[in-house]
Amino acid sequence: MQSYWERETLRHFDLIVVGGGIVGLSTALFYAESHPNSRIAIMERGLFPEGASTKNAGFACFGSIAELKHDVQSMGAERTIELVQKRFSGLRLLRRTLGDQAIDYREVGGYELCFEAPDLELINFFNNLLEPTLGMRPYSVVANNDFGFSGRVKSMIKNALEGTIDTGKMMRALQRKVGLLGVQTFTQSAVTKIEDKAGGKIVCVETTSGPVKLLAQQVALCTNAFSNDFLPKVDVQPGRGMILVTKPNPVFDWEGSFHYHDGYHYFRTVNGRLLLGGGRQLDREGEATTEAGINDSIKAQLIADIKSFIAPNVAFEIDLCWSGTMAFGADKKPIVQRIDDCTVAGIRLGGMGVAIGMGVGKELAGLLS
Repeated sequence: MQSYWERETLRHFDLIVVGGGIVGLSTALFYAESHPNSRIAIMERGLFPEGASTKNAGFACFGSIAELKHDVQSMGAERTIELVQKRFSGLRLLRRTLGDQAIDYREVGGYELCFEAPDLELINFFNNLLEPTLGMRPYSVVANNDFGFSGRVKSMIKNALEGTIDTGKMMRALQRKVGLLGVQTFTQSAVTKIEDKAGGKIVCVETTSGPVKLLAQQVALCTNAFSNDFLPKVDVQPGRGMILVTKPNPVFDWEGSFHYHDGYHYFRTVNGRLLLGGGRQLDREGEATTEAGINDSIKAQLIADIKSFIAPNVAFEIDLCWSGTMAFGADKKPIVQRIDDCTVAGIRLGGMGVAIGMGVGKELAGLLS
């Protein structure tokens, strides 16, 4: 039972953000900066964000040659440039807002593994295409001679502008910045329903203490893969991705963010461990879910890749496995739009949340204003 003070004061907000991941926190951050006296709350269903914000691989990337080739074929060159620009500027916004040290950003380069001779004409094409936007020609061919990969890897295409971050540090820095602005974050508080009321919304929340109804003038849906719970007609398809991490081994001391199989697979080292993830294309139907879990067949393939060409003849032991859920659609462009007079949505990040999440949040805060 609520007290008088809870009922009359503490459950009233100017803005309730549904989802405590990178988009939700960024939306609250930029809205609070431009509306310093507003009462803002973030509602997160898990103890940590349930999507991918704290479960990703920590890649600060914007596109390998293989990925961008598919984008040009499906969207055309002009829209591909716009997509890269959004990702690249989003990463710069993230770094500028939080600081490189706070997120442990390292521009160590992104490497696309080539199992055949690289297409030099294609590399030249994308360097020409992106140079006006990025201010440099990011792609070059490097030999497979420093990382210990097997001979299956003929060479690599390096993107000099990509790097890595510490996902946990990024989220902690963002949470701290939001908290200093007076934004309240409620975890383990699942929004079950949003109802209309005169001049705003009633936000129904299931908490560990029972159900609560909060009142808000505006609501921002930053729910990504879970958005169909509130917007069933929107083109959002969940896509689960798994990651595994080995126990420490001195062999895993090289730096870089690595991709193969058109970007569906990716790996890096972190604190002397090998981190490897992806593979959802191996079972698209099975991975089109918001349920947490490990796909054993994908896990087996990732382990086989380590043994086959990533770290052949290296003894390793898997220490951790987890999954995170991303959101995709027919279009790679994220959905940032007003749903009704009191509701906006910033969703469908296409597996590029680190690159575009903060930019989507800033755009969404502008819609709210």
